[in-house]
Amino acid sequence: GFPLDPFIISLQAGGPVGAGFAKSLAHTGGDLTGTSAVGEEMFGKQLELLVSVVPRAARVGIMMNPSNPANGFFHQVLSQRARHLGVDLDRMDVATKEELEPAMSRARGSALLVVGDPMFAAQSARIAELALRLRIPSICMERYYVKAGCLMSLGSNPEWHWREVRSFIDKILRGAKPADLPIRQPLEFEFVLNATTARALGLTIPQSVLLRADEVIR
Repeated sequence: GFPLDPFIISLQAGGPVGAGFAKSLAHTGGDLTGTSAVGEEMFGKQLELLVSVVPRAARVGIMMNPSNPANGFFHQVLSQRARHLGVDLDRMDVATKEELEPAMSRARGSALLVVGDPMFAAQSARIAELALRLRIPSICMERYYVKAGCLMSLGSNPEWHWREVRSFIDKILRGAKPADLPIRQPLEFEFVLNATTARALGLTIPQSVLLRADEVIR
């Protein structure tokens, strides 16, 4: 038989504490460890970037997959930041690819924040195409959305997560208990901007934002 008790290593988990999977990042309270894709501050930074690039947007659509148990926590964090920035949020729960276009149409005339989700990742090209056709400035977590045509992404580097997961596996195989290994959050994030999309949307990107970009797609 397998010499170890069953354990779970998360990879880019979305809000494991807010979703109720872990008691805290430092002490999960079970046979779970791994990496978390975002901290509370990430959504605030994404929202700030949208507002700085699209100052006319008084409303921001927040696209979420309702199957994600962390959505309530994510929306609460975003709502707090939105009040500080003076913008209204429109939560859009999208469970299937067929619901993408009707939901995104609601964001016309405003802006869109796409909360990371495997279903959305599989539909990144479709999301980018709709955002361009509907003329919606958008921000996502991963750079491949931006390469597909979305306006911006702000998130952690997937390679960092894979390195950390390999490190967790090595430690557990050497005898460490998963419950004693804190969930790691990335300390560095990459900001990618699609200048071609900005021009297509008629947006002038402030120089202060351009200087912050790790990569500008032209």
